[in-house]
Amino acid sequence: MTSTILEPVIGAHADVAALLRRLYRTMATVRRLDREAVILRGRGVLPEHIDSLGREAVQVGAASALDPARDRAFPAAHEPGIAIALGADPAAVLSPRSGALGAALDGSVTHAAGWALGAKLDRTGACALVPVGTGGGSPVEVRSAVGTARAAALPVVFLSSSGRSGGASMPVLLVDGSDALAVHDATREALAHARSGAGPILIDAVLPEPSAWPARDPLVVCEQRLRATGTVDDDYFAEIADTADALADRLRARLTGRL
Repeated sequence: MTSTILEPVIGAHADVAALLRRLYRTMATVRRLDREAVILRGRGVLPEHIDSLGREAVQVGAASALDPARDRAFPAAHEPGIAIALGADPAAVLSPRSGALGAALDGSVTHAAGWALGAKLDRTGACALVPVGTGGGSPVEVRSAVGTARAAALPVVFLSSSGRSGGASMPVLLVDGSDALAVHDATREALAHARSGAGPILIDAVLPEPSAWPARDPLVVCEQRLRATGTVDDDYFAEIADTADALADRLRARLTGRL
């Protein structure tokens, strides 16, 4: 099927600096909370936590393109950035006892396809965003959900970071998975495709090889783009770091206090 490599469409945004600030703040927060969750995993508080280091741009970039008033995301437990970017309580997302916005649900792809069918029948113009891969459902469930979405032309945007989408049975958008702005733009295009009635589409947000770090660290890439706008300084990044640390402190207190 069709594959397209996308670059960030700077001119498409009314205020690219504001969008970059939003993306950076959310990714930095997700990174810090994830680091805290890894520490809590070592202490036995979050024994099943899977870190999302390096995938923040994929999760936050995609989620930021959704219309929260009508669209729905179905992230797996190891994709907290999607839920947090959509306003979920971090403690609820990361807690071993609860989830949010579909987090930690087995068979997320099945839920997404079912929800998208309802959205299509209701003619709301809404779309489902669902990552495919670990935690999103078994291979059989994924194939079944994709087949259903294709057959019924459901408004589903599948999200992958496999870099192996050549055999996908639907249109594919290839994008740099370390660039949150590029992922955001790809998701906007994918949502437009799905809303048009053209059926499901896959975003393959390709992650850089380990040898490409730290230059392709999602936070570094976003920071470089943001500094280039001339709208932020060192104090801005320091304030975000302090705020993220405070959120991590509260997360630790809440999770350890309830166990």
